[in-house]
Amino acid sequence: MTPATVSREGHTIVCRSAIDPNASQAPIIWIHGLTMSVRFWEAGMFQSLVANRTWHSVGLPLHAPSEYDGEPREEMLSEDLFAEMIDEAVSQLVPEGGVHLIGHSLGGFAALNYAAKFPARVISVVSVGGFMNGRADGLEGALQFLAAGKFFRRIAFHTVFRLMQRSRFVLKLAAVAYAKRRLTVWRSELVDATLREVFPEFQQHSITALRAFCRYLLKMNVLDEICSLQAPVLAIAGDRDPIIPFKHQQSYAERLVDGELSVFPGCGHLAFAEDEARFEKVVGSWLKRFDS
Repeated sequence: MTPATVSREGHTIVCRSAIDPNASQAPIIWIHGLTMSVRFWEAGMFQSLVANRTWHSVGLPLHAPSEYDGEPREEMLSEDLFAEMIDEAVSQLVPEGGVHLIGHSLGGFAALNYAAKFPARVISVVSVGGFMNGRADGLEGALQFLAAGKFFRRIAFHTVFRLMQRSRFVLKLAAVAYAKRRLTVWRSELVDATLREVFPEFQQHSITALRAFCRYLLKMNVLDEICSLQAPVLAIAGDRDPIIPFKHQQSYAERLVDGELSVFPGCGHLAFAEDEARFEKVVGSWLKRFDS
């Protein structure tokens, strides 16, 4: 792995890369979701997807090991900052040529936001359980509710995250709450491997910073830029997603200039783990189509 960092406005994000000097296909930029880390995708990239490719994983602001030089506040986050930091990372890691972006949930938002603002470098986007405005349901919606509150809700928010940071078992219970096929996720070796990768960095997350991030999520909205998003977009959505409403994912996919919706029947927010074979096949076919 080749580490790299990008800094802007007090934020420093961390990127990890695997360079294939003989790569014949366009590189992939992987972006993780809320509360995860730059290592999130490493267990779940699937060898068929990264064969003959260089890949880069980009960490998001306020998610360890990324850092912020100051007191975290929601005012220090913006859609422009997200896009500019990803653009600096892409420029540093891939000096020329196009890239595919694959993001989960918040990472899907980040990929869509980047493609709308910096279209020249984007071959395609795969948004897995992604969104174009940040209001969530389920456990994530509850965290947003707690984050937006004062004394008692703030205490509850910190308590929830302290419990998850103390035990990978509790974090796994939270992950299962994001799924519809919960037994599949509970038994998933991919999920176990992913949590082993991210848990040490999850424990380093600043709870104050995550609370600020969750408050900012309530303001995130790039639906007004949907016509600027000219790159091909594959929206992968579980039709039983308890976190990002399926209707929202279906609606934004239909409004995209060049969008395609791939519905995962009976799946929730973790389509890549709830139906691994379908995910690998769908994403592999998509990449192959736009590599040629």
